[in-house]
Amino acid sequence: MTWRDRLIDVRPLRTSRPFRDLWIGSSLASIGQQIAGVAVLLQVWELTHSPLWTGAIGLATAVPLLVLGLVGGSLADAVDRRILVRATTAGQVLTAVGLVVQAAAGNRSVLLLLALVAAQSGCAALGAPARRTFPVRLLPADQVAAGLALQNVAFQASMLVGPALAGLVLAQWSHPAAYAIQVVAGVASLIAVVRLPPMAAPRAADDRQPAHGAR
Repeated sequence: MTWRDRLIDVRPLRTSRPFRDLWIGSSLASIGQQIAGVAVLLQVWELTHSPLWTGAIGLATAVPLLVLGLVGGSLADAVDRRILVRATTAGQVLTAVGLVVQAAAGNRSVLLLLALVAAQSGCAALGAPARRTFPVRLLPADQVAAGLALQNVAFQASMLVGPALAGLVLAQWSHPAAYAIQVVAGVASLIAVVRLPPMAAPRAADDRQPAHGAR
């Protein structure tokens, strides 16, 4: 292991093409979600100028996560996890397309906007438990921890980079462009999960724990 690997172990990105594709797609999707999240905040505020309606974005996001996250854990144990993640990722892309269309059409309904946000959050919640098990199945046992760490680094980076990019995009091209970026990022994530190969059977409790664990 080189000194670079000691700083941050990137062996999973070098040794597993499916994991590398999944990591790149998920990283892009996370950035796209952050950009779209800022765009939704701004659009709701422009439509209502109401702190109450702006706060309702949190409910539209959190309620599907809490309710459907439990369902997603059960589905992850009952169906092919690749198919589940493909379907839910496609759902996220479709709702992102809906955000683009409503913004380009000059939508004035905050309820429609929140419904799209809730649908997107629900798709993410259904697929997240199954998606969290992929590193365990794609990587050798000695690289799983490094793979999970790389996913966490990418997510944290998206939380820093995404809102900054959102400010630039919204200042230059407004809401449709911000949502369109999420569509493109979501398609990249969808391509990655579509290309996933058949995966090994679960390794005892190691595979089941992520499906029922915290986000």
